[in-house]
Amino acid sequence: MNFTEHTAAESSDPSRDAAISSLLDACFDGTHGGRTWFKQIPHERLLAWSGSNLMGHVGMEFRVVRVGEVIVPILGIVDLCVAPAAWRQGIGAALLRGAEERARGQSFALAMADDPRLYERAGYSLLNDVNVTFLAIDELRCHSVISRDLSEIFMVKQLTCDVWPDGPIDLLGHLF
Repeated sequence: MNFTEHTAAESSDPSRDAAISSLLDACFDGTHGGRTWFKQIPHERLLAWSGSNLMGHVGMEFRVVRVGEVIVPILGIVDLCVAPAAWRQGIGAALLRGAEERARGQSFALAMADDPRLYERAGYSLLNDVNVTFLAIDELRCHSVISRDLSEIFMVKQLTCDVWPDGPIDLLGHLF
């Protein structure tokens, strides 16, 4: 398996972009609509290749969020996925580790997971009773600010010695 890293600032590569959009659409039931991103282009990506076949993807978003009255630097895990033909080979875990290694001093990694098993094995935990405020984007248009309990999917991992603060979370932007 070969891993490559790409930043949002790099020029487009039509074959790489086609592989990314194809994998994302396959893994997320076409919700990406042929794009290489869902709500926003991630700052960086880590890709897992087997020859010329893209087997896995993780996007990374670096930003701050507000938790209660505390500003917290985070790594947002974006669209972590592995091609079904490559499941159970450790690719997802390797992509997640690679993203965390690139966290650049962010205090925590945050992810939203419908299936938490991989994240739990990697040291993530669900946040209980977490009210999250975020900018809603649909059909590539901002339409409102939403506050919602995302306890069932919102996961955090401590990357430094900092302790996750108590309080509602304001993502200060869109979901990742």
